[in-house]
Amino acid sequence: MTSFLVEKKNRKSFEDKVSKLSIKTRQNIEASKNSFNRFCQDYYDGRTIDDIFKELGTLNGQEQTEAIRDTLQSWIDWQYQNGSLTSSIKQYISKISRVFSHNGIKIHSDDFDEPLEYKPTTKEELHELTLEEIQKIFAVSLPRRTGFYLALISTGARPGELLQVRKKDIDTTQKRVKIRIEAENVKTRSGRSVWLTREASKLLLTRLKDLSDNDLIWATNENPAHAEKAESTMFNKYTTEAGFTQKYKSNGFRMITLYSFRSFFFGKASDVHREGYAHRMTGHGGYLPQYDRMSDEKRLEWFLKLEPSLTIDAVERQKIMIHQLEQEKLEMKKQIPSLVNEAVERLKKEMTIQGWNPYQNAL
Repeated sequence: MTSFLVEKKNRKSFEDKVSKLSIKTRQNIEASKNSFNRFCQDYYDGRTIDDIFKELGTLNGQEQTEAIRDTLQSWIDWQYQNGSLTSSIKQYISKISRVFSHNGIKIHSDDFDEPLEYKPTTKEELHELTLEEIQKIFAVSLPRRTGFYLALISTGARPGELLQVRKKDIDTTQKRVKIRIEAENVKTRSGRSVWLTREASKLLLTRLKDLSDNDLIWATNENPAHAEKAESTMFNKYTTEAGFTQKYKSNGFRMITLYSFRSFFFGKASDVHREGYAHRMTGHGGYLPQYDRMSDEKRLEWFLKLEPSLTIDAVERQKIMIHQLEQEKLEMKKQIPSLVNEAVERLKKEMTIQGWNPYQNAL
């Protein structure tokens, strides 16, 4: 007799099982499942994914393990024949294990007689986005999308993270606009706060006037995957118009994408502070315990030092640099009296040690 606990588990839908995962992960699992189903119908003469799981379920022990390995390898080869890249195939393989497990089939790759085989990947030198390239792209993009691109440059966020930001996530009470990126919208499931440059804030504040608290800031589609695809399509249009159509030979991907802004931020942040800070701000985690202990005011100070490097407009960047120099000048003026007093006291102390009394000699 089957336990009612097992029956209840079997009744629980796959969607319920993965509901606690991030939207992006759920979409990747679904894409992997759809690819495997198409493979089953094409490779096994119209059989569905359920037919394959039923067949695997009739096997036991090493025979089942070998059948699983052969099925996965055939799927890998089928994907290559359909133009897929090794990176994409490996991601699908990593995600399909949940689908297999839900259908009672466990994948134990360590028990395979031979490991799964993939084509070797070719690593090309990555293109480093330049200030001049960004300026040319901005010259052909619409203001609303320029604002989104400036936000990506200011924060180093993934496009999908900013496309899920709502008006209620924006704080305009500080020296610079602060954005709270919620953990549920982050790949690493770890929320963080980021700031916008004054240049990026100008375009955002104009947009905020027409939005309600729960409205998305930069997206019009509630589905983040669809929203990111739409933005990528428009960005490709702008880069083509600006004359940037270069692609990597190994995979055919464009050299300049929305993620290039994230890399631009990372490089500048590493130059001004260090890589630990860059990793922390882009959501990689990063080991920077002193930053975690900082107040918001101190964190903003760090960002303000970085701001000129993230400002695209030459005039705006010059204004920020002049302002920073004036602030440093004022700070130095404040310190001059105390520095003079310290120098005098230090000189008196040294003279006293040498046996010279300035007060006695004055008489």
